[in-house]
Amino acid sequence: MRVYHEHTRSTLSIRDLSWNAPGTRIACALSDKLVRVWNPEKPEIRYSTELKGHGQAVAAVVWDPLHSDILSSCSADQALRVWDYRAKTCQGTVYTNGENVAHAWSPDGSTIAVASRDQKVHFVDVKTWKMVSHEVPDAVNAMEFGHAGDCLLMATASGRVLIYAFPEMVEVHSVEAHASAAHCLALDPRGVHLAVGGSDAVVGLWDTQDWICVRTLRGMDSPIRSVDFSFDGAYIVAGSEDLHCKDLEINHVDTGEHVHTISTNHPVTKAKWHPHRYWLAYSGDPTGMKVVQLPNQ
Repeated sequence: MRVYHEHTRSTLSIRDLSWNAPGTRIACALSDKLVRVWNPEKPEIRYSTELKGHGQAVAAVVWDPLHSDILSSCSADQALRVWDYRAKTCQGTVYTNGENVAHAWSPDGSTIAVASRDQKVHFVDVKTWKMVSHEVPDAVNAMEFGHAGDCLLMATASGRVLIYAFPEMVEVHSVEAHASAAHCLALDPRGVHLAVGGSDAVVGLWDTQDWICVRTLRGMDSPIRSVDFSFDGAYIVAGSEDLHCKDLEINHVDTGEHVHTISTNHPVTKAKWHPHRYWLAYSGDPTGMKVVQLPNQ
């Protein structure tokens, strides 16, 4: 296990984690207004890159799917920022006029979608920096583009997952995923399953062909804050605020079988798989991020 010490302040929290496409860098959205980019091979902070510019806590980070050195961040300060981490510079800033909570980058690299708390989704063209905004019926907590880039999936405060055609932004389907808020979602790399984590402490696995719930993963007592699939779609992990069950539980997607436990000292709110390896990055420790390398079998 490698530990990436951020600071010794107990008030610091990691709001989001994101690997770049080749898995050579991992970005952290921090509560102290910073974005930090780590080299996973070098856990010392002197090898990391600090990106400054946001005026409030950073809510989310996501990498350009086509450029391994470009990433974006959004914050409650209403700003969406795009960074070149090598140059430590902000390439552009767009203001949504709302408190930003989540965003996603389209697979072709042309568009960034940003959700704000005022029930709006904003689309930013990364070449022209022009923004188009749409109202949606529920507040969006998390979002992800479909693998083909022709739809946008949104987890909402009502518990529904809204599926909109992109770029038309017309609702094509919705899933009643949870009776209360849906906080996070993830589409598996095969496009077979959609995982949705909710405030009811349950992760639902949905078949994306017929949109039926094929399995639920339980065992936590607090809201699910993150969910992610391994690079091959075989395994799933979820993070929550559960103070009593701090371990990370890894399950097999197709069978639901528990296959591995990672013991932690703190509740893990964010956990992200490496894009090509059985490496898992996770937050929760007040001092920083941890990355654990899991066995191949």
